[in-house]
Amino acid sequence: MSYAEFFQYKLQVLNKEAPNGEHLEGCYKTLSLIMCDLDYFKQVNDQYGHDVGDLVLKETAVLINKGVRATDIVIRFGGEEFFILLVDINPGDAIVVAEKIRKIFDEAKIEIPNGSIHKTLSLGVSEFPGDGEGFWQCIKYADVALYKAKDTGRNKAIRFDEEMLSGDEF
Repeated sequence: MSYAEFFQYKLQVLNKEAPNGEHLEGCYKTLSLIMCDLDYFKQVNDQYGHDVGDLVLKETAVLINKGVRATDIVIRFGGEEFFILLVDINPGDAIVVAEKIRKIFDEAKIEIPNGSIHKTLSLGVSEFPGDGEGFWQCIKYADVALYKAKDTGRNKAIRFDEEMLSGDEF
């Protein structure tokens, strides 16, 4: 099952568990979306090999899960990118969660054979329905915020803002 298929499945599960058969969009206060990307991950694979890269990805998932609730969903979205869905969260709280995850990760040393390494994480945050009309649009907006974090120095959590959009992107 691909990451996208797994994610779609998780959304369907959320819909089925919604009270009175309501749709996902109508049963929660806010869904917050966080896109995360390991900074300079390619260097891990290049310097230590893909086996160590796999260890780093697994530990990344563990560290991210330390910063979210049991009801939230963490998915490896592809490569070194992770997607976090914060279910039923108050508007504005997701950036606090993203910063918490960033700090957990920044303070961690990842154990690898023959030592440990330090990596950082960049995060982009958006909210549905607050930032966009569609859920998938809000995923794109979280990605836009993620790349703003990367473009402005990495190891940051940035909340999506409409000013980040240029006419070329949409």
